[in-house]
Amino acid sequence: MRRRHRFYRHLFAVCLLVMASMAFPYPLRRLALAGNVLLILLLAFELGQPVRPRQTRRHWSDSVYRWTGLAGVAFQIIWMVSPTTFAVVGFPVMVVITAFIFWSLKRLLLCLGQEDRIGMDVLAGAVAGYLLLGISGGLLFGVMETLAPGSFVSHTDGARALLLRGLPINAAGLQVWSLDFTRIQYFALVSLTTVGYGDIVPATPPAEMASVALSISGPLYLAIVMGLLISRYTLQSEAEEVRGRPVDVPAPHPPSGADSDDR
Repeated sequence: MRRRHRFYRHLFAVCLLVMASMAFPYPLRRLALAGNVLLILLLAFELGQPVRPRQTRRHWSDSVYRWTGLAGVAFQIIWMVSPTTFAVVGFPVMVVITAFIFWSLKRLLLCLGQEDRIGMDVLAGAVAGYLLLGISGGLLFGVMETLAPGSFVSHTDGARALLLRGLPINAAGLQVWSLDFTRIQYFALVSLTTVGYGDIVPATPPAEMASVALSISGPLYLAIVMGLLISRYTLQSEAEEVRGRPVDVPAPHPPSGADSDDR
């Protein structure tokens, strides 16, 4: 349990660092892509441990989960160092990372549901899951944009494709690592909260459906986590109330010999 709480803190810290790096000036903000790799590695090794109640040994699904995360890391690194003209390698990234992230959220919720006490570490883990959903959505939207440029456009830049922002007109020879995904990440987080400012919009049917899916996932995750934490907190309060309730001790009965002496 102590290791799991430490994992909650580390996951929350890495999510905050990834989001903070997006505010850095270019090209430092590209560190967010490296942060995505670190997030997946952290999930693969920590949530790859036994997470089921009363599970003492690793199940085959735990190993499959871990290898899925490592495969996602490998595909993502290949995609990052590939030129934009060979961005088709992003398709396995989109498939594997999508499956891995939703599997990770399932395992994270399973861990949160086993907590007896709701403290700051548990709350950090719950918030980290929400941030993870938004960060991963930004990564997947970025992959979609490299596969089909113009999937997301910015009305503030004259309906220009987001990845062309601040880059030369002919960016075909650039590596994916050289692109600026900050605006797409911003759009993913805004979509997750269902706010929708209208400055960035999906321009193709796949991008529209992906945006809808992320918009549904955000409130759904919050509803599940809120219900889970409230139920855990209710059980915790009831247990503390029972422990703090005074115990009625019955009055001692006089010995049988004392009654006969009185008579």
